[in-house]
Amino acid sequence: MAKVTSEKKYSTFVKGLITEANALTFPENASLDEDNFDLKINGSRVRRLGIDYEEDYVLTETGILAETLTGTRKSFHRWDFPGGAADVVIGVVRVHSKLWFVNLLDPSPSTALLNGGAAITIPDLANAEVETAVINNKLILVSSDLLYPTLLEYDSITQLVTSSSFPIQVRDIWGVYDALSIGERPATLTELHEYNLINQGWSDTISSSCAAGLVTTEIANRVWKELNPGWGVPVTRTAPITLPVTLSCTATTLGVYPSNADIWTLGKVGDSTSADFEKYDPDALVRNSIDNTEASKGSIIIDAFDRGGSRYIATGLPVPGDQETGRPSCVAAYAGRVWYSGISSNTLYGDSRSPNYSGYLFFSQIVTARGKLGLCFQDADPTSPNISDIIDTDGGTIQLPEVSKVYKMLSVKDSLLVFADNGIWEIYGDTGGFKATNYQTAQVSSVGITNPKAVVIAGDVVIYWAKAGIFALSPNQTTGRYTGESISLSTVQSYYNSIPAVAKDNARGFYDASENHIRWLYNDTVGYSNTTNVNHYNRQLNLDLALQAFYKYSISPLTNSSPQVSDWIVIPAHATVRVDTDVVVGADLVLAGTDGQVVVGIDQSIVREEQYSFLTFVGTAWTVSKYKNTSFMDWKTADGIGADYSSYLVTGYDTFGEIMRSKQTPYIFFYLNRTEDGFTADGSGNLIPTNPSSCNVQAQWNWANSAVGGKWGNPFQAYKYTRSYTPSGVGDTYDTGDSILVTKNKLRGSGKALSLKIYSDTGKDMQLLGWSVTINGGGTP
Repeated sequence: MAKVTSEKKYSTFVKGLITEANALTFPENASLDEDNFDLKINGSRVRRLGIDYEEDYVLTETGILAETLTGTRKSFHRWDFPGGAADVVIGVVRVHSKLWFVNLLDPSPSTALLNGGAAITIPDLANAEVETAVINNKLILVSSDLLYPTLLEYDSITQLVTSSSFPIQVRDIWGVYDALSIGERPATLTELHEYNLINQGWSDTISSSCAAGLVTTEIANRVWKELNPGWGVPVTRTAPITLPVTLSCTATTLGVYPSNADIWTLGKVGDSTSADFEKYDPDALVRNSIDNTEASKGSIIIDAFDRGGSRYIATGLPVPGDQETGRPSCVAAYAGRVWYSGISSNTLYGDSRSPNYSGYLFFSQIVTARGKLGLCFQDADPTSPNISDIIDTDGGTIQLPEVSKVYKMLSVKDSLLVFADNGIWEIYGDTGGFKATNYQTAQVSSVGITNPKAVVIAGDVVIYWAKAGIFALSPNQTTGRYTGESISLSTVQSYYNSIPAVAKDNARGFYDASENHIRWLYNDTVGYSNTTNVNHYNRQLNLDLALQAFYKYSISPLTNSSPQVSDWIVIPAHATVRVDTDVVVGADLVLAGTDGQVVVGIDQSIVREEQYSFLTFVGTAWTVSKYKNTSFMDWKTADGIGADYSSYLVTGYDTFGEIMRSKQTPYIFFYLNRTEDGFTADGSGNLIPTNPSSCNVQAQWNWANSAVGGKWGNPFQAYKYTRSYTPSGVGDTYDTGDSILVTKNKLRGSGKALSLKIYSDTGKDMQLLGWSVTINGGGTP
């Protein structure tokens, strides 16, 4: 059979890294393996720049011992427009128990320290992760280390940051165990049962006379304050009010005390026109109490985590200590409220009524003022005979009984997504958004997470690392509710599975809006652990959302004392800067920017092209770094030399549509952007091109994975000029008249399938557009 000659062109790499394809049917435009190439939306591949310190960088000493720093957490958090200031976006650098603050709108954030350059120390903060949320231009910080959430506030005049803490308060909807059945009316009143009755709206602080139903405002306020020390005094009223009636009246008349099912208002007698209006008759209570269900609880407001202590403060009754040792580890701002969860629940000195907070979400009242941040309860007393209803703006709790540990809450679109170790839940309102009176909960995925830092929101889509792979949550086009699917199963699942579990548990992701890419940092070095340099990272996995394609980087360390990347620093896409401007009327200068004159500051909006940098540690100091070094060396500023890194990709196997026959490709054409743009003189006066490129190519035939079988060809240089260029001098711009370099190269060898390894040279660029080959198909197989 005669040989057949054909041509094939490769011009895109739009599918990125694929590890799940069959070797016989590998998709075109994808790579078997790769590292340190950028994937562009037009399908070209470009070497990433070297990572290095930002321009005009400053090293800020932490003042923390090296051995402490090695074992502690470091992280970055963004605080948009603190205190309503339009010219400041704060980056919060957390190192152990210290927080530093930088202005992210400055071109070099490490030089723009706020708060007088001083750190704030958060007592008790040690080695647990920190989560933050912004509401009303204030930053809320939580950690399982902290007894209470921390509030950070910024003064735009002084540029100072202050911190304070506040408790999470709830109504006592649980009560205490008093060993009584629900409808049991005891002959003696224990202190435990007395507490439950007070929490149901009963009281024994007024006269034991059954006719004493009405009391004056003065007495009412005094008694209320005695019952609720520390919670203030009710709003002053001008008319007498009705207090909960006495317990002793019931005991005197019936010979027993009320039960946990008794509601005191069922004993009221008379009507608004009678002389006995709102008097209390225990016999009427018995006649009217036909329902043997628990009465409403929650008259008393308590600390959600020191339940026993706050019960004692409210009533003076010696109840169980009932302390929750777990604390919120995640926080979110959603529907105008602050949400708290992520509690590894463990109760000390509790009883059978002590709640398990592992599946609880606490949400505050609508935050109209600073004092609302921790009020996770309905405003009206649920035991009140007058106003007891929940209203839309109230706070409260939501329990997801199936959840054993919440790791992340994320406000997206009109929903709150709750990420737990055993699945994902969605909380949303039926109409008009979430309300305390109207909401739904639904499980949207049974695939859970263990690392909240690897959950990333991109518009309405959420991408996250799970135990089973990389998943995406997106709203259903019909219902608007979220559904999940794996995006790694058919692309990079094998690669994801190869990442050690400890690396997945500590990875960090963010959404790069300027490129529409999601990026994750992780560490795959041998010996990496949760206890030593847990926030030092050497690898980066990237996902192009437009192309749905993955690609990866690796960061090379210096031999000695190498800088270490610890987290993303997310730069705002837009910034407002104040520029001093001369003022003119027509052609006349009114105010000039010269000494002794007054100028007018005008706010100008600018677009930031680079939207991410890195929190970087150098010994016991921190600074900011980014991909910026055009000599293609990592950390060159640190030691003057830098660390080399290889940019390479291995193309997928191509059988050229015929798997049975051997082929030859005698020639291959490469198409690359020209990068040389001038000349510099070396020490001998020789002119050296600036910004040179290189492109090494090696053929790999017949699915060979090593050179042992003799199916790997010799490497050759595909970036080469066919004609020499003679510069006119140092100022020459290396103008050849062509923007693209096209080279024809021999490609030796033969086989049934072909793959190419394309790789860089030290210190040189590569901007690969594509290639084409001539194919000679063999005769009989």
